[in-house]
Amino acid sequence: MVIVDTSVWVEFLDRFNPLVRADLVELLRRGEAATAGLVLAELRRGCRSAAQVKAVLEAMEPLIYLEATREMWLRAGEIAAEAAARGYTLDVRDCLLAALALREQCLIFSLDRDFERIPGLKLHRPRVN
Repeated sequence: MVIVDTSVWVEFLDRFNPLVRADLVELLRRGEAATAGLVLAELRRGCRSAAQVKAVLEAMEPLIYLEATREMWLRAGEIAAEAAARGYTLDVRDCLLAALALREQCLIFSLDRDFERIPGLKLHRPRVN
């Protein structure tokens, strides 16, 4: 299972990045793509038309949905605090996705390099043809 971050969905749905597209299509085909409420909210916020809302909802519908519990929100804060203690700032939203991925023992597919700073987190790397 791979949690697909908002950054990847923006490239897939809006910018049509061919490397991201090929990788995400393969994850979708295999039924391995997952999402979370945070990603849904970020994508919905970015929609500028009813057609975009429809496209986002259709793309998200078949995905594995991971719910963020109270414990996951607390773990996100802990990850952010640990990063701050090491001298850098991580967005708590990224920390929430990381907490979900660590709980589920899955990967994160993101174009955001901040995820590389989270110990123990496994990242999905796009294939380069």
